Amino acid sequence: MGTKLKTLLPLLLLALLSLSTLYTTSQAKEDPKLKECRRQCSQRPRQQREQCEQWCWEQHQQREQEGECERERGQEGNCRKAEKHLEQCRRQCEETQYGGQRQQCKQQCQKRYEEEKQRSQGQEGERGREQERGTGSDRDPQERIRQCKKECREQHGERQARWQCEQQCEERERVREHGRRDLNSRRWEEEEEGEERGGENPYVFKREHFKHKLRTEHGNVRVLTNFAKRSKLLLGIANYRVVLIELNPRTFVLPNHWDADDICYVVKGRGTVTVLKKEEKQSHSIRQGDILKVDAGSVVYVINSDSRDKLIIAKLVNPVSTPGKFETFFGAGGENPESFYRGFSDEVLEAAFNTERDRIERVFGKQRRGPIVQASEEQIRSMTRETSEGGQHWPFGEGGRFGESRGPFNILKKRPTYSNQYGQLHEVDANDYRPLGELDVKINLANISSGSMEAPTYNSRSTMIGVVVGGRGRVEIVCPHLGKQSETGTGRSRGRYGDNEDDDDDDDDDDESGQHGQKGQRYRTIRANLSPGTVFVVPAGHPFAEIASRDENIQIMCFNVPAEKNERIFLTGRNNVMSKMEREAKELAFDASAREVDELFNSQREQAFMPGPESRRSPRGGGRRESHGFIASVLEAAAGM
Repeated sequence: MGTKLKTLLPLLLLALLSLSTLYTTSQAKEDPKLKECRRQCSQRPRQQREQCEQWCWEQHQQREQEGECERERGQEGNCRKAEKHLEQCRRQCEETQYGGQRQQCKQQCQKRYEEEKQRSQGQEGERGREQERGTGSDRDPQERIRQCKKECREQHGERQARWQCEQQCEERERVREHGRRDLNSRRWEEEEEGEERGGENPYVFKREHFKHKLRTEHGNVRVLTNFAKRSKLLLGIANYRVVLIELNPRTFVLPNHWDADDICYVVKGRGTVTVLKKEEKQSHSIRQGDILKVDAGSVVYVINSDSRDKLIIAKLVNPVSTPGKFETFFGAGGENPESFYRGFSDEVLEAAFNTERDRIERVFGKQRRGPIVQASEEQIRSMTRETSEGGQHWPFGEGGRFGESRGPFNILKKRPTYSNQYGQLHEVDANDYRPLGELDVKINLANISSGSMEAPTYNSRSTMIGVVVGGRGRVEIVCPHLGKQSETGTGRSRGRYGDNEDDDDDDDDDDESGQHGQKGQRYRTIRANLSPGTVFVVPAGHPFAEIASRDENIQIMCFNVPAEKNERIFLTGRNNVMSKMEREAKELAFDASAREVDELFNSQREQAFMPGPESRRSPRGGGRRESHGFIASVLEAAAGM
């Protein structure tokens, strides 16, 4: 019996091993990342293909053993992030809600905090195990590549083997980054679902909503999260992205091109932008207030020529390849940033440059300082010697209606559309700067004096993307879409009755008025504090008001898309739209005498800009009346009462 067992045991072990192999192979066939990795390997040169496929298989086995999802999601500080989100949510409740609704809002914040905390349980322990394994997932990607290539140089003496090893380092990081993008996409989906459930403010974006696209010690490029990922209410501008570029004094951004058209606005500082196209080179001096369009595929490099101040540029980006997504392509460079030339095989590069691989390596293997580098005063002086001056006066400026130049146009040099002691509004469209018409964009800059406000208004067709470029204040946006969430206690709403039978979204709602043929329209008032770098969105048709703080002016630059046939409709002030109604229409609309309506709408004699809520405080009045709330004080100020 014992002899038979000894004979059968190896056979049983062999059978189990075979089953395990079959199971692993089956799982591998179902692993889309392994399939994608092998597909990428098939495109590489023959001598690199085998090593690449071996690495793909090793990565697949590692995922099977460790559980890829838990490994990649085990990042530092999940609990702290949850607490930070809770704090931000509660602060938003304090700023926007009152009375019982404030308490309900905080309860919703607590509920979301508990859900986020549950998702993060166990991830810290997994991260610790990952660090013990030495995977280094929290290290900088470029640092991982540099360390890997250093090991290649130490381990391989033969040039071809070293080159192949370095290529594998970059390939590993690309696959790793691909996995991170998949994970980030899932996180954005979770956040969007949370947005719909929790009713957070989808129209205002703070610094934490930006992600670094490029970053060195000399500057950075930050990209605002995709609008549609934040909320489905912003699908109309899903293909646009907002980018902020910040460069330290005397710095140089390496030549690169984007697969996107973009409109640039110089927020602060001065410098030079050089644009290379198929058969031309254009260098332009830029300064605060300049507007410049850069076509997709143009090779661009930027210089901050100032020795003291930063250069800050805001961009509206319109991708031309993948909707809502764009990439940066560096031709110049080496290892950091990686030049796209290095993506080609050796034989292709040798034929294309008509030279040996060693010479190619010497050029494309030296740059390791990153995409933004410091330049000497002499280098800057030499590069800026032959530049055209931008920012000419309207209507004879470069790019204006009488010129074909593609140079910048300065919005501050154009006469304000509206101006008084309370503020100024500058507007630039395709009639002033022709390239704006190619993207159907209009730009306006509002400078609101301290303690003042812009009259409540709305845009007939344009969605307004506002960027605060200076000062502090606040904005109020009245939204009917979020008003539907008021029953959950997440929004402050104001109701009215209206005929909404044509609104498909409301066809199944209950008749809130209790009267046949009428339904209650609910509004939620979005209120947010504004500071430099804040971005906010106002969809077409949504009434809004911008208010400067009591202590300082506020400057807001806005991209308006689409611009064609848009009209700005003022709701209060000397040019308000309601005053244009007939006497009978006023009486029917407000169920009040026309005289009372006229007295209200004619009380404010200022146009576009007027004293704000703060200016209405008086010793006799005792300040703001809490029973009316903030929106009431805004309306009273706008009406001049």
